[in-house]
Amino acid sequence: MQSKVSPRLAEPLAPEILDLVFRPRIERELALGIEDLCAVNEAHLVMLASIGLVKPAVARALAEALSDIREEGDSAVPRDPAREDGYFNFEALLMARAGADAGGRLHVARSRNDINATLDRLAMRRVVLDLLAKTMALRQVLLRRASEFADTIMPGYTHMQPAQPITFGFYLTGIAQALARDASRLFSAYHAADSCPLGACAFAGTSFAIDRQLLADLLGFSAVHVHAQDAVASRDYGWEAGSAILAMAGNWGRFAQDIYVWGTQEFALLRFPDSIAGTSSIMPQKKNPVAVEYLKASSGEVIGGLTATFAILKGGHFSHAGDTGRSSLAPLWPSLRLAGNALAIARLVAEKIEPDAEMMRQRAGAGFSSATDLADCLVREGGLSFREAHHVVADLVRDALHRDLRPDEIGLGDVLAATERVLGHVIELPDEAVTQALDPVRSVAARRSAGAASPVETRRMIATALDEIEHDRARLDALHAHLASGRRQLEAQLEKLRQTAAPN
Repeated sequence: MQSKVSPRLAEPLAPEILDLVFRPRIERELALGIEDLCAVNEAHLVMLASIGLVKPAVARALAEALSDIREEGDSAVPRDPAREDGYFNFEALLMARAGADAGGRLHVARSRNDINATLDRLAMRRVVLDLLAKTMALRQVLLRRASEFADTIMPGYTHMQPAQPITFGFYLTGIAQALARDASRLFSAYHAADSCPLGACAFAGTSFAIDRQLLADLLGFSAVHVHAQDAVASRDYGWEAGSAILAMAGNWGRFAQDIYVWGTQEFALLRFPDSIAGTSSIMPQKKNPVAVEYLKASSGEVIGGLTATFAILKGGHFSHAGDTGRSSLAPLWPSLRLAGNALAIARLVAEKIEPDAEMMRQRAGAGFSSATDLADCLVREGGLSFREAHHVVADLVRDALHRDLRPDEIGLGDVLAATERVLGHVIELPDEAVTQALDPVRSVAARRSAGAASPVETRRMIATALDEIEHDRARLDALHAHLASGRRQLEAQLEKLRQTAAPN
């Protein structure tokens, strides 16, 4: 018994090939449904009919058969591994519905190579649009919560040590700003995928006078991917999408790491509600931040798909082959889906976490996080150079820790004693200068430089970031509208074929 797809192969496929290569390939290719396969076939049919390469009766039969298959869904398509892939199984179904002659005529001026290249780009666009929408939703929540907590004083950390006072709203605004760059990278990844390979055929084009621009328009692509070999050989847009989610994973992972630590009993700066927590099978008292742990883990998982995709592609020739054309993006799709899931969980976590404002305020005051402000005060009020002021305050803090003094217990006399020890002389300062400088609330309020932590500046940044989201949403809506316009054009042309092409 020869091959089901070509008499070139006189032997049936080995069972191992059927079960280990082709069966998983078919399931993978049809996992997202058959809408894209239908669209590619519909667009090619409209194009062939428009230039007279299929007769009206054939076009009508094919249009009706494709309409029926689309309506029935992917369950209508057989999964016969002897037919090698999803496309050949789809074609077999189409030939059974429209007739072998009509079904066989649809494959003129195309190849599985350009079909699969087109299917990958259609899927990539859809996935990236979904990631963009989820990124915007997360940014929106972060900024809403940031506005709620723009006045909530907390210690800012560097090297995991109290550094300078900030607000929780300022912190959340920074995460949202990082995600805005991730959105920009996703838009770039979308445009990298938004050119149409259909019509490139195997890799060298065709002798038929096809209309590749029409194919691109009907499928909602912004351009034709002109060079035929590059069109079927390239999957580098996958690297752009993978790199975008890798950068994003770094951002959501670092956010998760922060709130994971801040939610411990030792830090006690944040509380997690029960709805995003788990418990222990043995320890009755446990409440575990499972949602945050999911974010921490997923930020590491996404790198696998990008690495595997690069490894497969870089080892292939610049042409079509099973590894580069079919398998190269297979490891990336799960990473992209994981990124979408992580963004949804991150949005939930951002909505649910609650800061302990009183504990944050206490920690900001107790950890000498306003020491820099005191050094600045010595520069402004005492006429010292900053390095002199830095040394004086460093000595002051060391002495206070030795004497077990809290920052709010330090007075003018302590500062003057430190200047005497470090500089050999005292300086003149207003009586209230030290108390005001060491107050974390005053410290934060005084930070008015662009991008600083004051509530006023934080709210300005939030307003700007919300405007950026609206701009990004308009861009996203425009991309969706372009795709919808192509689909409407395709449906109108298909209906015209069904209505005007009378059978012989």
